[in-house]
Amino acid sequence: MDKRFLQTMLICFAISFIYMDWIRPPSPQPSPSPETVASNPQQPAAVISGAPASGASASDDAGISPAPVSDEPLEEQLFSLSNEELELEISNRGAVLTRAILPAYREEVGSEDPLQLISQDLLSGNALELQVPSLGVDLGQRVWQVVESTDNSVTFRTDLAAGRGVVRHYSLPDDGYELFTSVTFEGDWPVATDIRYELLGAKRIRYDVSGRAASYPNQWVVAPRNRQGQIGEVEHLEVEAVESGEIRKDGIAWAGLESNYFAQVIRPLAATQDSPAPSLALLAYGVRPGERTAEFEDLASVGIAGRPLQGWPLQVGYRRKIEPATLHEYAVFLGPKSPIVLDQHEDWGATELIDYGFFGWLVSPFLWLLRTFDGLVGSWGLSIVLLTFCIRGVLHPVNKKNQRQMQIQQQGMARLKPQMDEIKERYKNDAPKQQRKIQELFKSEGVNPAAMFGGCLFIFLQLPIWLALINTFTIAIELRQASFLWIDDLTRPDMLAMMPFSLPFLGNYFNILPILYVIVTLVNQKMMPQSEDPQAQAQQKMMSFMMIAFGFIFYSFAAGLMIYFITSALIGIFEQKMIRRDLRAAGILPAQGATREISGPGGSTQPSPGPAGPGGSKGSGSKGNGRSGKGKVNQR
Repeated sequence: MDKRFLQTMLICFAISFIYMDWIRPPSPQPSPSPETVASNPQQPAAVISGAPASGASASDDAGISPAPVSDEPLEEQLFSLSNEELELEISNRGAVLTRAILPAYREEVGSEDPLQLISQDLLSGNALELQVPSLGVDLGQRVWQVVESTDNSVTFRTDLAAGRGVVRHYSLPDDGYELFTSVTFEGDWPVATDIRYELLGAKRIRYDVSGRAASYPNQWVVAPRNRQGQIGEVEHLEVEAVESGEIRKDGIAWAGLESNYFAQVIRPLAATQDSPAPSLALLAYGVRPGERTAEFEDLASVGIAGRPLQGWPLQVGYRRKIEPATLHEYAVFLGPKSPIVLDQHEDWGATELIDYGFFGWLVSPFLWLLRTFDGLVGSWGLSIVLLTFCIRGVLHPVNKKNQRQMQIQQQGMARLKPQMDEIKERYKNDAPKQQRKIQELFKSEGVNPAAMFGGCLFIFLQLPIWLALINTFTIAIELRQASFLWIDDLTRPDMLAMMPFSLPFLGNYFNILPILYVIVTLVNQKMMPQSEDPQAQAQQKMMSFMMIAFGFIFYSFAAGLMIYFITSALIGIFEQKMIRRDLRAAGILPAQGATREISGPGGSTQPSPGPAGPGGSKGSGSKGNGRSGKGKVNQR
């Protein structure tokens, strides 16, 4: 064979090889037909065509060439990891967590279905999804290779361009509510450029509803870490539309989503046992204002299959620098906000997940008493009754003092009524002087009309207790689905029966506890000392109308809270009898059926069974214009 011919053939072959493998651009992948997409709804068109996922931008980080489209068969596999507290479902499509179930808790009262904390039914999306925005490929839609799978762990891997790869590992301990996951980037990654990956939690988690609406919808929680490595004040923030679509914060120790009774928290772990846990840059993806507003409002009000869902989605996680061949580990808490459970994770401040609000200093002892009583009597309903007795016992001295002052001041007002009438008549055309003379009379006789409204003061003193109890029945997971008498759940309205119609602002359930509360409260008010003063009578009438209004306000309140109100009102009836008995024994009130006569100015004085005023005088004479008057006060 001619030598020149052989050399020519070798050169052509080399040129062809170089062109085919190195120079020629890759052939474009054919776009799928609509029929193909419809037949495989889990296979997004962006992944099939090799286009970047929505929201991923190659301009975020530089130095990484786009990853090739995987040739692996697009078959999704689900892997189950479980212990007594958690049942998890992990998919190899994206190597993500798709479902988290808490077997110890039920979805609804009387249901056998375990509670789903994260699921597609709740529109939770995928949790723990990993993305590298600079790759230009949606890693959440890639089918990852299963490297290893055991009863309590699973490892995935996906290969990228230039010999790079990503390994995801999940492991679930034999007990507890924490899932452990790790990320490792293999191969040569550009180190001169600040290349980062993102790891985000679920969009929504399960929350309970109270009556017609959510009592505590999803919130997101952030725990910052200061320069000394200590966790600062934990922030509980409302889930709502995000102005720019994302939120970034630096120096975060842990973060996640929470509801009234449950939480999902992601926290980075230390590289070694001796090193401190890192503080990362928080990343939260939400919905911009005005974006799909109607859809999310419908989810919040109607939901799916008539069940309300959290309207606004928010994914909370981290944005972290890629460190090749370095293991990045995370612990993911998926469980109840129970003090008993959270105390086991005090090393990272898990108890801060429970936000007792402004009156937390009252909520904590209330919960301690409820748990103590439940351990003794075995009933949360009876525990609420016993708690009510404790609270009323503490407030009894205050109430007794108010009642004493009310009686003394009412008697003083009755004693001064003729003089007040005389001043009003004398200065009827000079209102400022009339008021000044009456105030001078009150001061000289030691009478304080404001003390007659001690009953109102006693109610306002109880407002912090009421607000603390509202938080107690909203947050205490021990009371969730706790039954008492006909009540299925003490954290919801009693719902005695369903009505065939729906009332505005009240709903379609007939709740009898608010009605009983109004009746008992009105009876209690009738037993209060009745004043002869028109102003005091008007105040008492106003209080009666307020109690009726409270019945509407409390109509959708938790049944446990209404048990407290009703028990407190019943105790108040017997307390009134005890207080009045003590006041009669002290001579402040006459015996039952007795009528006390109090002389007016310039008139004769008739002895009375007790002191007529704070000065202890039996009766008083006053220099006047020669006229005399006599007032009678019927002591009830």
